[in-house]
Formats: sequence, structure tokens, C-alpha cells
Amino acid sequence: MTRLLLFFSVQWMFQFAALAQSDFCSKLKVPGLIFCDDFESSQALTTRYFEHDANNSDFVLREGVGRQGSKGMRALWQTGEVGAGSLLKSIGRTPSTYIGRNASMPDSTFKEIYWRLDLRHQEGWQGEGPAKLTRALVMANANWATGAMAHIWSGGPGNVFLGMDPASGIDASGRLVSTRYNDFPNLRWLGFKPGNIPLFSDARVGEWFCIEAHMKLNTPGSSDGVLEFWINDSLQAGSYALNWHGNWNSDPKNYGINYISLENYWNSGSPAQQERYFDNFVIATSRIGCKETVISHTHEERNEMAIEQYGESLIWQLSDNCSGILRFYDLMGQELHQKKIFGRGSWQPEGTLPAGLYLYQFQSEDCGQSDGRFRVE
Repeated sequence: MTRLLLFFSVQWMFQFAALAQSDFCSKLKVPGLIFCDDFESSQALTTRYFEHDANNSDFVLREGVGRQGSKGMRALWQTGEVGAGSLLKSIGRTPSTYIGRNASMPDSTFKEIYWRLDLRHQEGWQGEGPAKLTRALVMANANWATGAMAHIWSGGPGNVFLGMDPASGIDASGRLVSTRYNDFPNLRWLGFKPGNIPLFSDARVGEWFCIEAHMKLNTPGSSDGVLEFWINDSLQAGSYALNWHGNWNSDPKNYGINYISLENYWNSGSPAQQERYFDNFVIATSRIGCKETVISHTHEERNEMAIEQYGESLIWQLSDNCSGILRFYDLMGQELHQKKIFGRGSWQPEGTLPAGLYLYQFQSEDCGQSDGRFRVE
């Protein structure tokens, strides 16, 4: 059976109505779940993370700051403050007892993970993007040498976007050259790409955003590694031909992805005393998505698009004033197929496109352009 997974990056102006969050983790149904924290537990954070930097109570659990008034993490910057605390979570095999404290599935080696979190900045937020937000790492040895770093941090035009910034501490031949954490002189930077939803802009602060990222290490000797991320299920950016590690992964003694962080580090310091909030932190080996935290949405604009898979068919529903051309490309940019879509409809791709990974682009004079990737299996 052919299956088509399609992720649209549509610049909608969402206002989210969330499910009751006090039982988020207990109701979450995700294949390959590694870890979930909805911050409702009464146990100390140090029982499930290997490090919690509360930064003098700047980054702590608070009642009422999570989704739908649930518990969440409050991060508070003082004026001029750079670091406002962090949470560090380990998964799989780790190179030291300290990093491995409270590790989830400590006997596993993870070559591919997805992780997601909910994030909101206070009304009246100042200073655009505060730099560091989250990253997934390969901790390569007990000195915290980093074999790979999948950064999700602020950037892009006006510094009001999130971006992805992959880097490797292993050279292209598979030799570990990183010697410590943040060993920037010895990293290979693999290409920053910004997203397209300005979540740090004046118009969007105060909203909850669901942020999900996907990291896949390369097959030894091949350049097929992945880093991509979504906001509110809208694909923001992706790289699909990364050489994270050369052939380093071929040695079973070497480590996989084993560290994920939630961070509040502002390189230039906060221009004011202000807060942001975290909720619903999840790590899995399959796509997690945001539907568990979204039951309805209202659009400030009527340019609505919804496209999803149902069985073997692709189903779409567009608003009355939205129609356009959906084009499909191979990874070299060659157009393979196009279809005009409008209103409600469906299409069965079996027999039209062979199994594989593709790019798409939807263009409409009425409701703009979006692009992303999809897989036919």
C-alpha cells in the first residue's frame, strides 16, 4: 500500500485552543515514545533530568503558566541577564555516569529522534529572538566532546524567526575532532536555515507555539543525514543530505543521539525583565505532531488550507477563495507532477509517483505559497 506523508508550511495566523494539559503525557499516543514530561509531576525535576540549572529560581516549575492554565516551566530574565537556566535530558547510551543520570532507555543507541515542546513568550516581549532554545547532541565522550549538534535557535530576517543550525564535531572522514562542549573552533557548520513563522515578532508574542524537530544521523559513509523542524505542524526548514559523522557511526561502541536540552541563553542579554514558558516536552523515534495540544483554531485571515492523508488518498480542503497548483519535485528539483486543487477533493498517488522522498510546492494567487517535503512508501 502506498502511503503519502505530506507536511505543509502555511503561514497561518493561528490562535490555539488547547486540550486540558494535566494529563497530556498519559493520553499521548506516539509510536516509539522515549520520554514525555508535561511538568505535572510532583517529583523533583532532578528525578528525570540529569541536570537542572534553576539559575536562582529563574527557571522553575510554576502553577498556571502551562497550556490551558496547567503547570509549566517559567523562565525569567533580569534586565541584562544572559543565562536564565536550562534542563538537560539524556537518552540511550551515554559516556559518563553523570550524563547518564535518569537516562531514558539507557541501553539503546538512537540514530534518529524527534523532539517537541510548547513555548510561549509573555505579552509585551522585547528584544526579538533570545538566541538559544533547544538542541539535540551526540555526546561522544566523558569530556562532553560533541559529535553532532542539532541547534534550534533564533535568527533569520530581523531575528524574529527560529532557525536550524546543524554542526558536527566529527570530520568528514569519521574522526572525532571536538574536545569539549561548544568546541566551536573544531566544529563543521553544515548550514543555517531560518523558518518562516515570526514567533518572536510583536504581533505573535503571547501565543503558544508547538515546536518539533527531527534529527537523523547519516548512514556510515553516506550523506543522507537529516535535520528539519516544524512550528504548529508547519514545516519551517530542512536539510536532507547531511554528512554528520562520515563513517564514525559504523563503530557500535560509538554513541548515538543521547542529549536534548531546553535552554534560556541570550548571548547579548535581555533588554528587560521578562518571562517565557515551556510545556509538554516529548522525545520519540517517530513524528510526534501537535494535534494533542490543538483541538481547534481560528484564522485571522480566510486563506485556509488543510491537506492530510486518509488511507491511500490525499484529502484537501481549501477555503472558497483559495485555489492553486500543487507541484511535486524530486530531490534534484526536477518537476514530476502537478495538479490544480481547489475546494474539497482527493487524489490517490499510487501509480503516479514511485516510493521515495519528494519535495512539493503549492502556489496560489489568493493565499500565497508553501513548500515542504513528503514521502511515498
